[in-house]
Amino acid sequence: MNNPIKKFKRLFKIEDSPKVIAKGFALGSFIGMIPIPGFQIFVAFGFSKLFKVNTKAACIAVFNTNLFTGAFIFAFNYWLGKKVLGITSSFEIPKTINMQFVNTILKAGSEVYISLLVGGIMTGLVFAIISYYILKRFIENSQLKESRV
Repeated sequence: MNNPIKKFKRLFKIEDSPKVIAKGFALGSFIGMIPIPGFQIFVAFGFSKLFKVNTKAACIAVFNTNLFTGAFIFAFNYWLGKKVLGITSSFEIPKTINMQFVNTILKAGSEVYISLLVGGIMTGLVFAIISYYILKRFIENSQLKESRV
């Protein structure tokens, strides 16, 4: 009898080298922090093709910011960007992330968007670097275990 869990896991198996998969995931993690909700997956797809990294991994990773985590992540990125740039603004990031989010941010002015962008780039770089090394090692270990079986 076939194991349904193994079948399910095979659906998500990405065939590529650990380095290429991890680079794709790192790219997607970085793009996921940039304040362009709704467009991140398209940007990740395009840049993954440009940089020749794993497209599937890049597109999966952008979902680190989603409807549940986006408000928290973007609020933190905005706060970080304001601190780094020395901007004082009373603008508050919307509590929900939807298609109006980008419009609201753009209407708030360039200082708000630039703060959000700078904070997003900073956290994106951190997430990209960390995710690259963790995922690469995880995939290498996983492939090593599979080769022994």
